[in-house]
Amino acid sequence: MQRLKLPTIFLFCLLVVGCAPGGMHGAEKTGFLGDYSMLKDGGSNRAALTYRNPNANFKAYNKIMFDRVIVSLSDDADYKGIDPAILKELTDYYQNALLNAVKSRFEIVDQPGVEVLRVRVAITDVKPSKPVANTMSTLLPVGWVVSSVTKVASGDNLGTGEATTEIDVLDSLTSVRLAAAVDRRQGGKAVFEGKWSDTKEAFDYWAVRFRQHLDELRGE
Repeated sequence: MQRLKLPTIFLFCLLVVGCAPGGMHGAEKTGFLGDYSMLKDGGSNRAALTYRNPNANFKAYNKIMFDRVIVSLSDDADYKGIDPAILKELTDYYQNALLNAVKSRFEIVDQPGVEVLRVRVAITDVKPSKPVANTMSTLLPVGWVVSSVTKVASGDNLGTGEATTEIDVLDSLTSVRLAAAVDRRQGGKAVFEGKWSDTKEAFDYWAVRFRQHLDELRGE
């Protein structure tokens, strides 16, 4: 009897949540940005929290420098004990995604100067994907079905990966904050590509959105 019900649930989940990546959710403030008082709700299709300096002239900047992406996990983070080699792989991946996203529009430099934006980025939480185990997994990707039902009911995806980031954009000479963002993303699909695939997908998303937001701020 159970075998007859599962495909029905599977089709229902396809109709309700589809196969698209998980969307944005609220994000905790970890301390990386220091002062969060200026950040506001980003609204739809934005980071969870955002800030733009009303006095900033982004058209004046045509170069960009990136501090090394760092990992800044809170003391009670579930995965604080992640292998350092994995954390390096994730930070390298995020760093490269950001560089690739902006290199066609900005000159990449490694020193502060006139017309140079300085960007600080932190990974403030990461959780690997954990497919749900089930004795019937050979019949149907049960982990995905349970994940989808949980998504519909609570907005959280059971077993999928997630990541949180904080981004700080400064004038490289004065260190005046020009923009900032805090965001969290969670996977929303079946996980068969590796337990960090959702995390890397989040990094790709944030890199593209970072470039798009800079273009918007420059009026392009």
